[in-house]
Amino acid sequence: MNRIPYEAVGFAFPDEKMMEKALKEAEGIRYVKNSADLTDPQVVFRVYRQMVDQRLFETPVGYSFLYELQEYLWTNPSISNDTIPPIPVNAPAAVQPVAPVRPQTEPRVRTEVKTKIVHKTEVKNVDYKLKFKACLSVCVVLLLIVIGMFAVTATSGNINIVNYENALIEKYEHWEAQLQEREDKLREQEGAGR
Repeated sequence: MNRIPYEAVGFAFPDEKMMEKALKEAEGIRYVKNSADLTDPQVVFRVYRQMVDQRLFETPVGYSFLYELQEYLWTNPSISNDTIPPIPVNAPAAVQPVAPVRPQTEPRVRTEVKTKIVHKTEVKNVDYKLKFKACLSVCVVLLLIVIGMFAVTATSGNINIVNYENALIEKYEHWEAQLQEREDKLREQEGAGR
């Protein structure tokens, strides 16, 4: 059985780009369904008309939603079928878009489009040994840099966190020695003056 690898929201797509567009459209449809009151025909008409005017959809997912809204509007007696614009279709130049036929006498039944998303993932062989070796070598280099920084800090003459306490102790000892020296000189002068 020949399967198309890009499947989402119940549709099979020829490429990943088209599938991603369909997923974005499905997300937009979900937002509209959650935020707008789609039981009010006037709200549905405004939403439908705005989406058609802005040409928001390019995939079958969006077209299905627009068609669902269009059928609802056709069957609602408060909306004139002449005011409901057709769904614009972006088709290749070789294919002419065909407008849907509006019912003349019998109303159409509203159909539900269920939104389901299926993601296809491809399994790739990854060489983890090469990545591990690269990561390990980077970690070793960073460790050596950190050790070097500590060595430079410990052997440096500048006051820093590592030798701050020793520098303070030496400073106070020097001050104490100077103070003791001055006291001794003062005592000598006092003793000589008597």
